Amino acid sequence: MKRGSTVLIFFLLAFFNSFATHNRAGEIRYRVLSYLTFQVTIITYTKASSTQADRDTLTLDWGDGTFEKVLRSNGPVGANGVPQGVILPGNHDIKYNEYASAPHTYAGPLPFYIISVTDPNRIADIININGGASVNIQFYIEDTLRIFNPTFVGLNNSPILLYPPIDFACVNDTFFHNPTAFDPDGDSLSYQLVEPLWQQGFPVPNYQYPDEIAPGINNQFTINAVTGEIIWATPQRKGTYNIAILITEYRNSIPIGTVLRDMQIIVEDCANDPPQISEFNDTCVVAGTLLTRTVRANDRNQNQSVTLSAEGGPLRLSIKPA
Repeated sequence: MKRGSTVLIFFLLAFFNSFATHNRAGEIRYRVLSYLTFQVTIITYTKASSTQADRDTLTLDWGDGTFEKVLRSNGPVGANGVPQGVILPGNHDIKYNEYASAPHTYAGPLPFYIISVTDPNRIADIININGGASVNIQFYIEDTLRIFNPTFVGLNNSPILLYPPIDFACVNDTFFHNPTAFDPDGDSLSYQLVEPLWQQGFPVPNYQYPDEIAPGINNQFTINAVTGEIIWATPQRKGTYNIAILITEYRNSIPIGTVLRDMQIIVEDCANDPPQISEFNDTCVVAGTLLTRTVRANDRNQNQSVTLSAEGGPLRLSIKPA
């Protein structure tokens, strides 16, 4: 009865915020500055045309009873003196936003702290959330931060996910996605699909995994727990879907933190085949020696050009970059 009352109150409040329909996807990163002191970057992808719902500030819950109003930190500066985010190229109505916190010092270690952001609301017509009535559902992302004695475990930064949490698929065509995550501390990462949340501990209402929309033998949605690769074979219905990926980092077999990524997949009716990259095996290389590989790709569709690009931790590290 108590939970039912909470849900009812939520929907009544959400009704009055229905104009604020803009959140698509996002995640939180944290980096350690010193023992007990951390800095956070909030990353969101929103509906660019929802200017009334645009946020130049988000409220960050540090998980210790303190909150911080965090200003947006990317894009051109607007009339209010605050950066306005970056509208991504193309016709998909997407804006990329970053919000950088001030340093925050915890009073001491606990079993864990949950760092989170809650913001009304999600975009409309996400077909696997609440039967498509997603416009009144809050957007919520979180990280679990554990602080250990640095003498025995060391300091810890969150994993960094290099591939954006918005991707595009085609009906009846196998979809592949990898978040391209790496851990700056060298920790091991594991991946699992979970239900997106609308607040801490509460999944969004009436959630369906993508393969539960028009289910069948030709609709299978999986994630590789070791590599993070998602395979959807194959999308059956055009529309916008959201999933959540829980990434857990391990050090010496000890779980030391999690990142919850809320991701959006836009499935379109495409008369197109994606390029095929020629497969090659993993390669071991001795540190300090040169590795040269040629990567080839082919497109079965005529009169289409193919551009190859690369992303990954070795290309981002400041020390000994690839």
